[in-house]
Amino acid sequence: MVTGTHGFYLDVTPVERERQDQVTAAVTIITEQRAGIEQAKGMLMLIYGMNDWAAFELLKWRSQETNVKLKRLARQVAADFVALSGSETLPPRSAYDNLLLTAHLRITADIESGDATLLQLSEDTG
Repeated sequence: MVTGTHGFYLDVTPVERERQDQVTAAVTIITEQRAGIEQAKGMLMLIYGMNDWAAFELLKWRSQETNVKLKRLARQVAADFVALSGSETLPPRSAYDNLLLTAHLRITADIESGDATLLQLSEDTG
């Protein structure tokens, strides 16, 4: 886009394109981070028969109780639930309860076992 002013022409196309690229990158990061939380909320809604707000409040409560970032906890809960649900028969709800209440321990174990670098890289990219 070329804009004229007092006989001079300024080409602001590269600046505008760079700004648009920055906005696109920021939206992509936000979307990817929210995706993990939304996935965990959906699983909680299905398993416990709760609404969207209650599922988020449950995740938020566990995050605050265990001092673990919400997005990290949500990813762990979702991964745990998927792993548990992989069998042909649906496990009892108490199995999901146990996973939800102990998810923070598996995150801590990953960090202490040396997977912290991989975990940090995955957090930085999503």
